[in-house]
Amino acid sequence: MVSLWAQIRGYWAYRRAMMLRFWGHKTLRRKYYEASAAALTRALALIPDHTDAYLARGLLYWRELQQAALAVEDFSSVLRLDPSCSEALFYRGMAYQAMGDYAAAADDIRAALMQSPGAIWRENARSQLLAIEAILAALPERLEDGRGRILPPGPRGNR
Repeated sequence: MVSLWAQIRGYWAYRRAMMLRFWGHKTLRRKYYEASAAALTRALALIPDHTDAYLARGLLYWRELQQAALAVEDFSSVLRLDPSCSEALFYRGMAYQAMGDYAAAADDIRAALMQSPGAIWRENARSQLLAIEAILAALPERLEDGRGRILPPGPRGNR
């Protein structure tokens, strides 16, 4: 059980993170995004089941900080805490795509589309899925172990 004082401190760390993210968007300066991620980490240390904090930090890692592997971890944490969060599935799929794991990306985005028939991001997810499926269909000779990860160019990637 999280104490009331920890909840209050965690809430304020989360609010501070959202303000820092706003300043990052406004100024396009990476330092604000990094500070926002750090504040979200503090919020999660105080409130370990704060799904909104995991989701926000995952978005920062994926979109603003280009750290897709960390984003996948955060979106997976959201899904452990709330398996019905289709938004986290969609975002995790996009993070997998950024990592080059197209098969995992397609799986997550498909699952997100099935879970959320009325989501506002549905059309975007559908178009992303079509693009990922086209990549998977066009590059079968460069896939590693059939898992959908594209190999870098070179002796192994030119099979």
